[in-house]
Amino acid sequence: MNNLDDLRDAMHSTPDFEPKSLDLAAVMTAGGRLRRRRRATVGAASGVAVLVLLVGGFQLVRPEASQPGVAAAGQPSSAAPARTAEPSATAVQEDPDEPITGEAFGDVVDTRMKVDGLDRLLWMQRVDEPVLPDTTIGIATGWRTTAGQLVVDVVNNEVEGSDRAPGFHALEMAMVVNDKPTPAFGYYVGDAAKITVTADGRTVRAEQTTWSEDRSIVLFWFPLNKVKPTSKVGKATAYDDNGRKLPAGNATFGVG
Repeated sequence: MNNLDDLRDAMHSTPDFEPKSLDLAAVMTAGGRLRRRRRATVGAASGVAVLVLLVGGFQLVRPEASQPGVAAAGQPSSAAPARTAEPSATAVQEDPDEPITGEAFGDVVDTRMKVDGLDRLLWMQRVDEPVLPDTTIGIATGWRTTAGQLVVDVVNNEVEGSDRAPGFHALEMAMVVNDKPTPAFGYYVGDAAKITVTADGRTVRAEQTTWSEDRSIVLFWFPLNKVKPTSKVGKATAYDDNGRKLPAGNATFGVG
């Protein structure tokens, strides 16, 4: 067994099914995007979330019925670029749970959302994995300590094909990480003037900004009051300035 489909088949097979040996390295490489996270609370089950639980040993639990209060983001507008987050932005001291730290590749983006008084930030990170020769970047969300260190809540990257191919990449659903909600986010390669999803039956437009290191890459995220960890979300869609649909790429959101 060396891919996610085989793993799923084994999990749904009859008692007399005899699985092939599990190649964990191959599953982790080909089965889904690389994710690093501490304890996470997720709002939906998925094959990838189960894979992370089995292989990585992370704790996945059901979310509480209510979510912490979140300041609503401004009306989405492709003409209104996101602010670059300064090191002096609202921050807290690192907790004793040894948080995962990150290093931004290019500008850190202030999403204009606050969670428990913390600025919710978004940034790109370098990826250097010998088994992923076509992946050099990933996208992360998190916050900043009073010392200026970025702390990662969620980081995501491609594991199949080029991370610069036209279309969507590294889409991550809104979740609750360490008791704090994180927004749905990802990046798009191409001239996307507008990005939308359907969430709980409504069309929601993303906030977005171009990446400081490559103007052909768009970083985007969705306001937490519109796309929640408990929301049912459809595939993302990108449009050009004339309202025409652009290549989709990997437009499905991951969870876990």
